[in-house]
Amino acid sequence: MNHQRKLIILLLIISVFFLLISGCTFVTPDYESYTISYIKVIPTSATMNINTSKLFKLWAYDSEGNSVPIDPSEVTWTATYECWACGTVWEINPKSGSITTYFTPKKVGRYRIYGHYKDRVDSSIIDAE
Repeated sequence: MNHQRKLIILLLIISVFFLLISGCTFVTPDYESYTISYIKVIPTSATMNINTSKLFKLWAYDSEGNSVPIDPSEVTWTATYECWACGTVWEINPKSGSITTYFTPKKVGRYRIYGHYKDRVDSSIIDAE
């Protein structure tokens, strides 16, 4: 191999290296600059077997129906069960700090999972079999 070809290969390797280490810079959105009209928990309903988990996701929208970014640190998840006296018969993981959560029903019946973001709340109905 001649020196010119070796130099070209070396420069190409160095260029690829710098391209890889520069990467894409992630810019955190200015969450306060968005006006949230409503939020949605997806899926809006589900049928599940007990002791199985399903992923739920929270979405936020502006007044024109455009999706807007959500600050995960301001998201919380809660749930209710048809029997108020039965106590907590489900698992939510995580309960806060994420736009997604896994819900696991522990008893047969109807549940409702709630996503909370800023001053908005939405829910999804879950029928556990």
